[in-house]
Amino acid sequence: MQNPIIKQVITFLILAVCAAFSAGVLLFDVVGLGDQVKEISATEIIQEIFLLATAALFFIQSRKHKNLRGGFILAAGFFGCMLIRELDALFDYIHLGAWVYFASMLAIYSLCWAATTPKTTLNGLYALVEDEAFPVLLFGLVTILVFSRLMGLHFIWQAAIAGDHVKLVKNLVEEGIELFGYTLCLAAAMRISWVKKTGK
Repeated sequence: MQNPIIKQVITFLILAVCAAFSAGVLLFDVVGLGDQVKEISATEIIQEIFLLATAALFFIQSRKHKNLRGGFILAAGFFGCMLIRELDALFDYIHLGAWVYFASMLAIYSLCWAATTPKTTLNGLYALVEDEAFPVLLFGLVTILVFSRLMGLHFIWQAAIAGDHVKLVKNLVEEGIELFGYTLCLAAAMRISWVKKTGK
């Protein structure tokens, strides 16, 4: 068995790399590209790639492990819906707010599949929750869905910063935190997939 101290040091280093990577991408956007982290930016594109990769990893696991399929399809569907939401500007070319319809269809598909195979759904969810990487996945989701939203509240930055840079700073903070959350989720999904592949 691996030394628990070494194991936690490795975990710390992986999380530190995730944080540094997220900050580095934001720095590249702002300093390197002179961008303001709009819809088309390195930060946004990498967020979408990471979401796609996370959803794909869970979907692949659902195909490989029939006994866990329902739970992994729910996870894949959840991250797929998040990806569609991130691509809302693209779906707006079809119709304003069209992302809702596509996300709803994916959510219904995932929920119906989970409902028709309740045993594999429960097995899959238990397998996810019991995995050592699940707390990292959970922390990533809290970072994306709660912390980034709270830190992105306009009135906080309006009270702290004078002038016309309020929206810029708000976007930088919110998108940078979101990227960190997506990086954590992808790292956790990779770890879960590796464990399921090797049977550890």
